[in-house]
Amino acid sequence: MASLYKKPVLIRDPRTGERVKTKSKKWWGRFRDACGREKRVPLATDKTASAAMLREWVVKVERESAGVTDPFEKQRNRPIREHLTDYKTHLITKGNTAKHARITSYRISSVITGCKFTRIADLSASRVQQYLADLRAGGKSVSSSNHYLRAMKMFTRWLVRDRRAIDDLLAHMSMLNADLDIRRQRRTLDQAELVRLIHKTKGGKPFRGLTGDDRAMLYLVALNTGLRA
Repeated sequence: MASLYKKPVLIRDPRTGERVKTKSKKWWGRFRDACGREKRVPLATDKTASAAMLREWVVKVERESAGVTDPFEKQRNRPIREHLTDYKTHLITKGNTAKHARITSYRISSVITGCKFTRIADLSASRVQQYLADLRAGGKSVSSSNHYLRAMKMFTRWLVRDRRAIDDLLAHMSMLNADLDIRRQRRTLDQAELVRLIHKTKGGKPFRGLTGDDRAMLYLVALNTGLRA
Protein backbone atom coordinates (compact mmCIF):
# COMPACT_ATOMS: atom_id res chain seq x y z
CA MET A 1 0.00 0.00 0.00
CA ALA A 2 1.41 3.37 -0.99
CA SER A 3 1.48 6.18 1.54
CA LEU A 4 2.63 9.76 2.03
CA TYR A 5 4.78 10.89 4.92
CA LYS A 6 7.15 13.61 5.99
CA LYS A 7 10.69 12.49 6.61
CA PRO A 8 12.21 13.22 10.05
CA VAL A 9 15.21 15.53 9.72
CA LEU A 10 17.67 17.21 12.07
CA ILE A 11 18.27 20.95 11.81
CA ARG A 12 20.33 23.38 13.85
CA ASP A 13 18.35 25.89 15.92
CA PRO A 14 19.75 29.34 14.92
CA ARG A 15 19.11 30.70 18.45
CA THR A 16 20.60 27.93 20.57
CA GLY A 17 22.86 26.20 18.06
CA GLU A 18 21.43 22.86 19.13
CA ARG A 19 20.32 20.22 16.68
CA VAL A 20 16.57 19.64 16.88
CA LYS A 21 14.35 17.05 15.25
CA THR A 22 11.63 18.22 12.85
CA LYS A 23 9.81 17.18 9.66
CA SER A 24 11.05 17.65 6.09
CA LYS A 25 9.50 20.40 3.98
CA LYS A 26 8.87 17.94 1.17
CA TRP A 27 6.44 15.07 1.29
CA TRP A 28 7.82 11.61 0.62
CA GLY A 29 6.14 8.59 -0.93
CA ARG A 30 6.41 5.00 0.25
CA PHE A 31 5.44 2.11 -2.07
CA ARG A 32 6.62 -1.28 -3.31
CA ASP A 33 8.12 -1.74 -6.76
CA ALA A 34 7.36 -4.51 -9.26
CA CYS A 35 9.77 -6.83 -7.40
CA GLY A 36 8.10 -6.20 -4.05
CA ARG A 37 10.93 -4.04 -2.68
CA GLU A 38 9.99 -0.99 -0.62
CA LYS A 39 10.80 2.32 -2.31
CA ARG A 40 10.86 5.78 -0.82
CA VAL A 41 10.96 8.81 -3.10
CA PRO A 42 10.94 12.59 -2.49
CA LEU A 43 7.88 14.33 -3.93
CA ALA A 44 6.73 17.95 -3.47
CA THR A 45 6.04 20.44 -0.69
CA ASP A 46 2.34 20.53 -1.63
CA LYS A 47 0.40 17.53 -0.34
CA THR A 48 -2.07 17.40 -3.23
CA ALA A 49 0.71 17.54 -5.81
CA SER A 50 2.64 14.88 -3.87
CA ALA A 51 -0.39 12.59 -3.85
CA ALA A 52 -0.68 12.93 -7.64
CA MET A 53 3.04 12.19 -8.10
CA LEU A 54 2.76 9.13 -5.86
CA ARG A 55 -0.17 7.85 -7.91
CA GLU A 56 2.01 8.12 -11.03
CA TRP A 57 4.65 5.97 -9.34
CA VAL A 58 2.02 3.39 -8.40
CA VAL A 59 0.59 3.30 -11.92
CA LYS A 60 4.10 2.86 -13.31
CA VAL A 61 4.71 -0.11 -10.98
CA GLU A 62 1.39 -1.67 -11.96
CA ARG A 63 2.23 -1.32 -15.64
CA GLU A 64 5.66 -2.89 -15.10
CA SER A 65 4.05 -5.77 -13.19
CA ALA A 66 1.70 -6.31 -16.11
CA GLY A 67 4.61 -6.30 -18.58
CA VAL A 68 3.65 -2.95 -20.07
CA THR A 69 6.60 -0.54 -20.11
CA ASP A 70 7.50 2.72 -21.84
CA PRO A 71 10.37 1.95 -24.27
CA PHE A 72 11.27 5.64 -24.51
CA GLU A 73 11.37 6.49 -20.79
CA LYS A 74 15.08 5.86 -20.28
CA GLN A 75 16.07 7.87 -23.36
CA ARG A 76 13.62 10.65 -22.48
CA ASN A 77 15.28 11.14 -19.09
CA ARG A 78 18.83 11.40 -20.48
CA PRO A 79 20.34 14.88 -21.01
CA ILE A 80 19.96 15.85 -24.65
CA ARG A 81 23.70 16.55 -24.91
CA GLU A 82 24.38 12.86 -24.27
CA HIS A 83 22.24 12.10 -27.32
CA LEU A 84 24.19 14.72 -29.29
CA THR A 85 27.48 13.03 -28.34
CA ASP A 86 26.08 9.70 -29.55
CA TYR A 87 24.87 11.33 -32.77
CA LYS A 88 28.31 12.79 -33.51
CA THR A 89 29.79 9.30 -33.07
CA HIS A 90 27.07 7.94 -35.38
CA LEU A 91 28.03 10.44 -38.10
CA ILE A 92 31.67 9.39 -37.97
CA THR A 93 30.99 5.64 -37.90
CA LYS A 94 28.59 6.13 -40.81
CA GLY A 95 31.50 7.34 -42.94
CA ASN A 96 31.25 11.12 -42.64
CA THR A 97 34.44 13.11 -42.21
CA ALA A 98 35.47 14.33 -38.77
CA LYS A 99 35.08 17.90 -40.05
CA HIS A 100 31.47 17.30 -41.12
CA ALA A 101 30.66 15.66 -37.78
CA ARG A 102 32.27 18.54 -35.88
CA ILE A 103 30.46 21.28 -37.82
CA THR A 104 27.11 19.51 -37.65
CA SER A 105 27.52 18.88 -33.92
CA TYR A 106 28.49 22.53 -33.36
CA ARG A 107 25.37 23.81 -35.12
CA ILE A 108 23.09 21.48 -33.16
CA SER A 109 24.82 22.42 -29.92
CA SER A 110 24.32 26.12 -30.70
CA VAL A 111 20.58 25.62 -31.19
CA ILE A 112 20.30 23.50 -28.03
CA THR A 113 22.07 26.19 -26.01
CA GLY A 114 20.13 29.06 -27.57
CA CYS A 115 16.78 27.35 -27.04
CA LYS A 116 17.74 26.04 -23.57
CA PHE A 117 16.84 22.44 -24.38
CA THR A 118 17.88 19.96 -21.68
CA ARG A 119 15.80 16.87 -22.54
CA ILE A 120 14.23 15.47 -25.71
CA ALA A 121 10.82 16.54 -24.42
CA ASP A 122 11.98 20.18 -24.45
CA LEU A 123 12.36 20.20 -28.25
CA SER A 124 10.06 22.81 -29.72
CA ALA A 125 9.69 23.91 -33.33
CA SER A 126 8.55 27.41 -32.33
CA ARG A 127 11.63 27.94 -30.14
CA VAL A 128 13.95 26.72 -32.91
CA GLN A 129 12.17 29.02 -35.36
CA GLN A 130 12.65 32.00 -33.04
CA TYR A 131 16.32 31.12 -32.50
CA LEU A 132 16.94 31.03 -36.25
CA ALA A 133 15.12 34.34 -36.68
CA ASP A 134 17.41 35.84 -34.02
CA LEU A 135 20.44 34.49 -35.89
CA ARG A 136 19.32 36.23 -39.07
CA ALA A 137 18.55 39.43 -37.16
CA GLY A 138 22.10 39.26 -35.82
CA GLY A 139 23.60 39.19 -39.32
CA LYS A 140 23.52 35.50 -40.32
CA SER A 141 22.37 34.82 -43.87
CA VAL A 142 19.34 32.73 -44.78
CA SER A 143 21.72 30.12 -46.13
CA SER A 144 23.50 29.89 -42.75
CA SER A 145 20.15 29.73 -40.97
CA ASN A 146 19.18 26.82 -43.21
CA HIS A 147 22.39 24.99 -42.32
CA TYR A 148 21.52 25.17 -38.62
CA LEU A 149 17.96 23.98 -39.27
CA ARG A 150 19.15 21.16 -41.52
CA ALA A 151 21.52 19.94 -38.80
CA MET A 152 18.74 20.01 -36.19
CA LYS A 153 16.31 18.15 -38.45
CA MET A 154 18.93 15.47 -39.15
CA PHE A 155 19.42 15.10 -35.39
CA THR A 156 15.71 14.81 -34.48
CA ARG A 157 15.12 12.41 -37.38
CA TRP A 158 17.94 10.21 -36.05
CA LEU A 159 16.42 10.29 -32.54
CA VAL A 160 13.28 8.66 -33.95
CA ARG A 161 15.09 6.17 -36.17
CA ASP A 162 17.34 5.10 -33.28
CA ARG A 163 14.31 4.56 -31.02
CA ARG A 164 15.17 7.41 -28.69
CA ALA A 165 12.05 9.49 -29.36
CA ILE A 166 8.51 8.56 -30.31
CA ASP A 167 8.12 11.28 -32.95
CA ASP A 168 10.06 13.99 -34.78
CA LEU A 169 8.97 17.34 -33.34
CA LEU A 170 10.77 19.32 -36.08
CA ALA A 171 9.60 17.24 -39.05
CA HIS A 172 7.24 19.93 -40.37
CA MET A 173 9.82 22.74 -40.34
CA SER A 174 11.05 23.82 -43.77
CA MET A 175 14.00 25.78 -45.12
CA LEU A 176 13.77 29.40 -46.23
CA ASN A 177 14.50 30.47 -49.80
CA ALA A 178 18.20 31.32 -49.74
CA ASP A 179 18.00 32.72 -53.31
CA LEU A 180 16.27 35.79 -51.88
CA ASP A 181 19.22 36.57 -49.62
CA ILE A 182 22.39 36.19 -51.69
CA ARG A 183 25.32 37.73 -49.80
CA ARG A 184 28.08 36.85 -52.30
CA GLN A 185 27.28 36.89 -56.00
CA ARG A 186 29.38 34.23 -57.74
CA ARG A 187 30.68 35.01 -61.22
CA THR A 188 33.29 33.87 -63.73
CA LEU A 189 36.63 35.69 -63.73
CA ASP A 190 37.39 37.54 -66.95
CA GLN A 191 40.62 36.99 -68.92
CA ALA A 192 42.48 39.92 -67.37
CA GLU A 193 41.60 38.79 -63.84
CA LEU A 194 42.76 35.23 -64.58
CA VAL A 195 46.14 36.48 -65.88
CA ARG A 196 46.57 38.73 -62.82
CA LEU A 197 45.67 35.84 -60.47
CA ILE A 198 48.33 33.54 -61.96
CA HIS A 199 51.06 36.22 -61.98
CA LYS A 200 50.34 37.32 -58.40
CA THR A 201 50.27 33.72 -57.19
CA LYS A 202 53.63 32.85 -58.75
CA GLY A 203 55.34 35.52 -56.71
CA GLY A 204 53.39 34.81 -53.58
CA LYS A 205 54.59 33.41 -50.27
CA PRO A 206 54.15 29.70 -49.38
CA PHE A 207 50.65 28.93 -48.14
CA ARG A 208 49.52 25.71 -46.48
CA GLY A 209 52.71 23.96 -47.51
CA LEU A 210 52.52 25.02 -51.16
CA THR A 211 54.84 27.45 -52.92
CA GLY A 212 53.49 30.20 -55.13
CA ASP A 213 54.55 28.30 -58.28
CA ASP A 214 52.79 25.14 -57.10
CA ARG A 215 49.58 27.01 -56.37
CA ALA A 216 49.72 28.79 -59.73
CA MET A 217 50.04 25.42 -61.47
CA LEU A 218 47.05 24.05 -59.52
CA TYR A 219 44.97 27.09 -60.51
CA LEU A 220 45.89 26.55 -64.17
CA VAL A 221 44.87 22.90 -63.96
CA ALA A 222 41.57 23.84 -62.35
CA LEU A 223 40.88 26.59 -64.90
CA ASN A 224 41.59 24.40 -67.89
CA THR A 225 39.97 21.15 -66.73
CA GLY A 226 37.15 22.23 -64.41
CA LEU A 227 38.55 19.95 -61.67
CA ARG A 228 38.08 20.99 -58.05
CA ALA A 229 39.95 20.24 -54.85
